[in-house]
Amino acid sequence: MDIFVVRLNPDTRGNLPYTKYPTVEEYNSIHVSSPMNGFHEAINFKSEEGVIRGYLPPRHLISMRSGKPFALITITASTARNGGDLIVGIQAGCKYVGEKPRIGLGNIKELRLIWHYLCPESLSLLLDKPIPNARRIVLGNNGNWGRGPTFKLDKDSKEKILDKIKSGLIVEKSKIKYKKIKDYINEKLVYAPEELEIESSFDDDIKRAIASELDNVKGNLAPSQKEVISFQYERDPRVAAFVLKKANGICFGCKNKGPFISKVTGLPYLEVHHVKMLKDGGEDTVDNTVALCPNCHRKRHYGQ
Repeated sequence: MDIFVVRLNPDTRGNLPYTKYPTVEEYNSIHVSSPMNGFHEAINFKSEEGVIRGYLPPRHLISMRSGKPFALITITASTARNGGDLIVGIQAGCKYVGEKPRIGLGNIKELRLIWHYLCPESLSLLLDKPIPNARRIVLGNNGNWGRGPTFKLDKDSKEKILDKIKSGLIVEKSKIKYKKIKDYINEKLVYAPEELEIESSFDDDIKRAIASELDNVKGNLAPSQKEVISFQYERDPRVAAFVLKKANGICFGCKNKGPFISKVTGLPYLEVHHVKMLKDGGEDTVDNTVALCPNCHRKRHYGQ
């Protein structure tokens, strides 16, 4: 997997707040003096229901747009007065999706923030302790960054820098997560959330709409389309087949027969559910799966 380094402005709000949206006041304050794009990059590690939407500064490498998943090491610009020249985090399983507006941000929509790539929160890690001398670590003694805010690591640099990042990990939870990230980068592990959709704010929009006046709803005669990109685990089809055959069409939850005959299995239709979800570290095994009717399956995910 290719690893790129992205050079961003430090988030000057203190103690690695790269996981918070800026307020209007914060944004206006830094945007006046910033040589780049203010607080777009200050939220590169914010989880939105398991999804990280990250920003890449202008003139990033075209090779990042190949469509292949990539890893990203974030450093701060060495020219910054405060918080510069630090390695602050690493992300993997990232995919470039073009320039997208951030939506569903409530009272800070006026900031018109944008983003370019997404990756699973489970493969995104802010270091417990940022690592100094980032530029020298990335380039070595004689390396040349060149122009632009992104840099592609060669094979010889990858392992050296990945090992160096370990020194910024203090909390045991971070160390475990980092091992997962490194295994994924080295293609030893296929790991990503089950349903990682780009636009995950629709449920929130429905919740707000329910509380509003709905007397004159007309809808859209010609609804527009949006691109949706998903990451999925590679699951064992034999596990699903075993669970469905064992259930023999009877839902594990309500004990009723599936609502119709599946044209795939020839059995009453049931869906395979992981008791401990894969994104939470659950195993894709027969001991961690049950067969549920659609109603019971949705209740497990969305019910109270």
